[in-house]
Amino acid sequence: MQRRSLISFLILNAIVTFLMASAVILVNEARQAAQPTPPGRLLQVVITATPNPRVTSEVVYIVVTATPPLTPSGVVIQPTSSDAGGGGVPTLDPSLLPPNIGVVETPTPAPTDESGCPVHIIKQGDILGRVAPAYGVTVEDIMKANDLTERDVNRLQIGQKLIIPVAGCGLPTLTPSLTPTTTYTPTPPPTATTAPLVSSEQIKLEVVQIISPGDITNEGIELRNISGGQVEISGWTLRDARGNVFTFPDFSMYEGRRLIIYTREGQSGALALYWGLKEAIWNDPAQSIIIADAEGNVQLNSPISALPTPSGGFVPTPTPGN
Repeated sequence: MQRRSLISFLILNAIVTFLMASAVILVNEARQAAQPTPPGRLLQVVITATPNPRVTSEVVYIVVTATPPLTPSGVVIQPTSSDAGGGGVPTLDPSLLPPNIGVVETPTPAPTDESGCPVHIIKQGDILGRVAPAYGVTVEDIMKANDLTERDVNRLQIGQKLIIPVAGCGLPTLTPSLTPTTTYTPTPPPTATTAPLVSSEQIKLEVVQIISPGDITNEGIELRNISGGQVEISGWTLRDARGNVFTFPDFSMYEGRRLIIYTREGQSGALALYWGLKEAIWNDPAQSIIIADAEGNVQLNSPISALPTPSGGFVPTPTPGN
């Protein structure tokens, strides 16, 4: 009898213990369900400005946490299909932002002269035939803006500053004259005269110097007209001992004018012509410079060995006496 009573007591005690443990677990789960959902993990957003090749790009780090919206009672509001992002409300921590956010660095402006016109500083290898197209202007406008002559163009120095007449900046302004109101009889304008062309027997050209022989980047020859008059060299040819032939375009040289024919490729202009070869040709002192007119008559046959000491610079220095 006593053994039955003990067994019944133990079974009742186990049932009561199980019920109490289950009640405690249910209460804890209910409390946890009523608490708001903690913030999600931190998201790192990197904001970069548009890259500027002249300055180092600034990288700004912003920490964003996605926090679900809550009601005053602490209940989580689930996003609906009308929400733009479908997620929590983004928040920013101002203390994590760098002090200079939003500051845009001003790029260094290009050099200008006193009048505000762009200025180009001559570097090694610069010629006006390549400088002018880079700024969208002509060689003639650069010469006018800087009051240069053809002789000055051939004597440009490294470090020399040239005004670039972009949109006419720096060019002399012509003041229009007032038209008189009185009636007058205009006199016929004088007939323009051109410099007389010399005959084929009077044509005389000379090679002033060879520029940087053996250097395809700078190599060229400098010619000068010493005929005493204008020489038309359209269709003339220049050749070397290897059989390379250069044909002159529509071109004329007045008395004393100089002309440079560069060996390499380039854009020909009023001051220089370009042969278009891939390698240097004037580094052999045993060959000659031969120029023939359009009929094939040789007008110049100058051995390289008899010429003055070659110039090593890209911008040729005229020989004394010119």
